[in-house]
Amino acid sequence: MSQRASRPTGKISDRTMNLVHRIRVATGEAVGAMLADLDLNGTQALILETLGETGATSAAELARRALVTRQALTSPLNELQSRGLVARPPGNVNARTRPVALTEDGLALVAALRERMRLIEDSATAGFAAGEIETLRTLLARYATAWEQLAADGPRLRTIAAEVPVAVGEPRRSARRRGA
Repeated sequence: MSQRASRPTGKISDRTMNLVHRIRVATGEAVGAMLADLDLNGTQALILETLGETGATSAAELARRALVTRQALTSPLNELQSRGLVARPPGNVNARTRPVALTEDGLALVAALRERMRLIEDSATAGFAAGEIETLRTLLARYATAWEQLAADGPRLRTIAAEVPVAVGEPRRSARRRGA
């Protein structure tokens, strides 16, 4: 049986990427509830946990590791700094390279975050056998890698898109290009 023939229907609910999106949304909601008493959101917790693993690092590297853009890192990082959980050297150092580090309060909070995240993930995977959890992680890692490769390959995506005819007429053009 070909790979295409074994695929589910074209319904949104049958798409693997829809299942991953459902997980992402539900994970965000559950993590938000788990962190509410700490007045943290998931991004802030990820920043703190990442710093707990890496030690002091540049904001650019922190953004890469926390899977957010440098711009998206600014607000949560400023909030964590105003709360005394992270520290950055004074502004006379290049903002892109000046290291971000956990404070003593931040270090203490990271220990609690790690334990909470372990507990919530254990709760989510409680119905799985140990081998199933490892298989799930392996498959999700492969799936994530495939998406990362697709995202990095614009020409390939345009080739894939070109295989699907568009039946809504000619593509829209701006008024300037039509001569209006």
